[in-house]
Amino acid sequence: MSKVVGILAKKGSKEILTEARRIHKIIEQHGFRSVPDQDLGESAKIPGSKPLNRMEIALLVTLGGDGTVLKAAKEALRPKTPILAVNMGRRGYLTEVEPSEFDTAFTKWEKGNYELEEQWKLLVVHKNQVVGEALNEALLLPTIPAKMLNLNLALRGKQVFQARADGIIISTPTGSTAHSFSAGGPVLETSMESVSLTLIAPLQPVKSIVVPVKAGVQLRVAEPGPSANVVVDGRLEREIRIGQSLSFRKSVNSTFFVRFGDSFLQRSLRRLSSERENG
Repeated sequence: MSKVVGILAKKGSKEILTEARRIHKIIEQHGFRSVPDQDLGESAKIPGSKPLNRMEIALLVTLGGDGTVLKAAKEALRPKTPILAVNMGRRGYLTEVEPSEFDTAFTKWEKGNYELEEQWKLLVVHKNQVVGEALNEALLLPTIPAKMLNLNLALRGKQVFQARADGIIISTPTGSTAHSFSAGGPVLETSMESVSLTLIAPLQPVKSIVVPVKAGVQLRVAEPGPSANVVVDGRLEREIRIGQSLSFRKSVNSTFFVRFGDSFLQRSLRRLSSERENG
């Protein structure tokens, strides 16, 4: 096994920089070489930094929230590099351990006392070009504020649904506890090869449907209505003009997470219940 471990941290927090230095030391104390990403290396004055997309590593430690994990999933050099996500964000559904638990967690990983959880990604295609790979979701929003999108959904080449709404979220099971859930979508078990299509403030009573990803899911932006912006895992990618379509299929790439106990679904449902009780 490679003895190199990467660290990716959320920007802009002294607390996170302090924690990153501590985690860097713990990794090195275990006999591994710790490589921070370039921004972290400069901000925290940790030597030996590299861009994330050039790291040849056995493990990637993320320090932040779900946004940091999504960045790791998008930019890591090797899609199969496992991620050990330390929670220093607001929600942290994709994260695994708290900062105080890191030393114990790293020891478990080093000894092989963990499970690797695979979470598949959704390929978003426009004009036969890959727009992006979504671990969580693709989002279509109108390019003109306060205008509703007119959307046609086709499965296996046949139109099955037409809707007018403020937008639509195409969510993987991993993303089903995030934005999609907030908009009224269902929670999907992680191993399901299905996507939920959840409409934002639709005119019609149907709010969300679940379809198998292998069904050839296609969304066309139609008239009357504006063109759409497509956002993949929080990043604006491009404009989809009226008459153009997006298609969605399962990517050959997945993201792999180091887990020590509960599955992603168990932990997500517990956190959702806790948020509701505390809210």
